[in-house]
Amino acid sequence: MQRPDIKESSLEIKNLIEEDSGIYFSHIVLQSTRFMSVLPGDEVTLDCSMAAGVRMSSYIMYWYKQDHYGEPIQLIIKENDKPTQNYEAILNTNDNRFSLKVSKVTAQDSVTYYCAAGSQAIFGEGTKLTVLERDVKEPEVEILKPSGIETRCKKTITLVCVAEKFYPDHVSITWTLGDKEIKENVATDPYATQDKTTKLFSMTSRLKVSKKEFKPKNKYRCTVNFYNGTHDISDNTDEINGIEGISLDIN
Repeated sequence: MQRPDIKESSLEIKNLIEEDSGIYFSHIVLQSTRFMSVLPGDEVTLDCSMAAGVRMSSYIMYWYKQDHYGEPIQLIIKENDKPTQNYEAILNTNDNRFSLKVSKVTAQDSVTYYCAAGSQAIFGEGTKLTVLERDVKEPEVEILKPSGIETRCKKTITLVCVAEKFYPDHVSITWTLGDKEIKENVATDPYATQDKTTKLFSMTSRLKVSKKEFKPKNKYRCTVNFYNGTHDISDNTDEINGIEGISLDIN
């Protein structure tokens, strides 16, 4: 079987960028680690594999990086390339695994790395690497109460969840009603913003709720899942119950 190759012109690579997710990706290429944190000067290895029944030997494999959300991706290295000063590609077709070794990391290596396969540039979902510049800090989470004007004059209520003062920006935000996750009418910032002085991040998520559903029996919870460098922490939460009636007085 002839192995397909990727088209590497800047125009063709640019056409792979999507406004929604930043790039086109598929569940064929698997990157099990979503976040990684390391100290300056460390060496780190990122791995990717293929979905069950898909052989890596059928593709030429690549590693890309994206400095910030929405920016173009950049080709770093492909299989069988000679190692550079910072990067080394390691292919193990027997184990269906392709790795990227990054040596002597600096703050400039704090980017998202994407593993990709084949002529159609099938991407994994990416691994965000942060070279730590300060101590890790968990997020503070608060749901802002809707204003009385909003509950009196509008048919829907917007709940705003604010996660702030965290580092690094290895977070995801989910809304739940009782034990059920809410996926509709949710708008979450595509990326966290950083205070240049403290290096701490903040991020918000908004949930629109029908006024008739905003009742005392319904408890809305915002959960900020945070990766602290060794494991995920999901107890950073705040919650709010609905209030009966068409008005809500906030003093």
